[in-house]
Amino acid sequence: MGTVEAHGPLPVGTDNVSAEYIARTLAPEFGADVLPLLPFGVNRSLAGHRGSLGLSPETFKAVIYDVGLSLARNGVREVVVINGHGGNTSHLKEALYRLHLDTGMRAASVDWWVLVPDLSKEVLGEVQGHAGAEEWAFVVAAYPEMYESVRRDTEYSAYHPRPGVSAYPAPRSILLYEEGNSNSYDFPKDRLLKYVNGVLEAVRRVLKEILGGWEEM
Repeated sequence: MGTVEAHGPLPVGTDNVSAEYIARTLAPEFGADVLPLLPFGVNRSLAGHRGSLGLSPETFKAVIYDVGLSLARNGVREVVVINGHGGNTSHLKEALYRLHLDTGMRAASVDWWVLVPDLSKEVLGEVQGHAGAEEWAFVVAAYPEMYESVRRDTEYSAYHPRPGVSAYPAPRSILLYEEGNSNSYDFPKDRLLKYVNGVLEAVRRVLKEILGGWEEM
């Protein structure tokens, strides 16, 4: 799951692209089925930007819970959610915990970007962030033809969120986690794909640990 949200020059569905790419790439390794993507999430700081569509936290949690109940009625005992949007995180955890308490279903969620705090610097040489090279890498991996759709010789205006500062909406839809008010997508395709492969390996390790532990319970 992800959301539909402004991402600078990247697609508004970028959060969906990363989550679905990870799920569909790794599912065969675990003998897992993949549900259709849930494309709408909880948007806050970027809700005021054109192209952002979302759900209220209450609706979002209800959808997660109801889909989980449907899975339980169909005999599914384990579910893993690959999440591509940080605005979903706390609400997703609440819904999955309630689902586990009410049905006994084993449920986990994975925020892929949190698993790889150092990978951006290792592979890309810098940390960018929302609508940055990290997410751009998944767009390129899933849709190689998109590599030519973003001008790599252009600096795009960005915003650097600071501790203690809140702004609704955020002044820009590109949010750089390190200092800077402009962003470039001038990265070779092979480095972008190397980043994606690094994320896949990190998620793979986590899933093996979770599913292996569940199997032994």
